[in-house]
Amino acid sequence: MKFEFRLLAGALLMGLLLLPLRADDAPGSGLADARDDVLGDVLAIQGDVVLTQAEIDAAFSKIPAQHRLAFIRNGDRVNRMIGDLLRIKIVVADAIAAGYDEDSLVKSRMSMAAEKELAEAWMAKVKQDTPAADYATLAHEYYLANPDAFMTEEIVDVSHILVNSEDRSEEEALQLASSIREQLLADPARFEELVMEFSDDPSKGANQGRFARTKRGQMVKAFEDKAFTMENAGDISEPVKTAYGYHIIRLNAKFPARPVPFEEVKAQAMTRAREKHLEAYRSRYLKKLLSDPIELPDGAVEAMAKRHFGEDLELWPVFEE
Repeated sequence: MKFEFRLLAGALLMGLLLLPLRADDAPGSGLADARDDVLGDVLAIQGDVVLTQAEIDAAFSKIPAQHRLAFIRNGDRVNRMIGDLLRIKIVVADAIAAGYDEDSLVKSRMSMAAEKELAEAWMAKVKQDTPAADYATLAHEYYLANPDAFMTEEIVDVSHILVNSEDRSEEEALQLASSIREQLLADPARFEELVMEFSDDPSKGANQGRFARTKRGQMVKAFEDKAFTMENAGDISEPVKTAYGYHIIRLNAKFPARPVPFEEVKAQAMTRAREKHLEAYRSRYLKKLLSDPIELPDGAVEAMAKRHFGEDLELWPVFEE
């Protein structure tokens, strides 16, 4: 927790402790008792509004458990949350003072918001209380049934010579690239020499034109398509056109996709198995709970539509039978 947040909480509490005790605040009086109650649970005060420890705990509880402690340790985030909660309470106090909380529509919205909050909290508890399963066994069963989901990526080790067409015409670039390829076919051992002599790739000084562990998606499509269709180490491609110019590609090595041993992915697979189990349990719970059909009493839709659209039937919503 940052020093600023500790200082804020301490200053708020010290300020409350130093509030003068008037004669009518003597022990046993209602005001003194109320003050003592607030002191026992106070976190922050702004004007006449108090934010309690219970309220900040409720706000913290909405943060996913795996991120909660990191959030609370961040003083800036906690300060912002305190400010946001106090702002809401101040606005609410003003609305109540104006009697707006008694508006029938507002009452319905408040009730629906409370129901939504309770439903979300209850569903979180249902998930929390889901009976555990043998996640290791479930994970292994999924691993065996879905081998393609546990394969390494195909990788190629390639080198290239780039002849760009920025300083020369397309025809000149293709002609030079073709000439370089002919030299390589005659003497493949000159590849690195010709990289340094002819390649326009600015990274050649650092990598000598080599990309040792290239996966799909890391190169421009035309380059990638050619590199991954080459079969034998030492093969040299014809010039390949991309937005950068013409490439002569040499395949140094190819590493096909292979199955990953279960032990290497066991933790990941168990996490997935647990999430799938929790989701399946939640789905079964809701399916059982929501098994009754939705019924729309005769005239209910018409009554709703008339309140919003009058007698204009073309604007009414259409419900499937």
